[in-house]
Amino acid sequence: MADAYCRRCGEALLESVVATEQRACCLNATPIVGICPTHGPLGPHHVVDTAGDARNP
Repeated sequence: MADAYCRRCGEALLESVVATEQRACCLNATPIVGICPTHGPLGPHHVVDTAGDARNP
């Protein structure tokens, strides 16, 4: 997986068994892209390419 970061906090996503072809994000058919250490499994709509693109509250 290329570098991917959580859109919410900017943490680098972890890749594991769940971050494959399994579909479970948001209780629908969205694929899991990676795991944020803070926010858990994320779909592609919660992922950015650089940490600087994250929404920091």
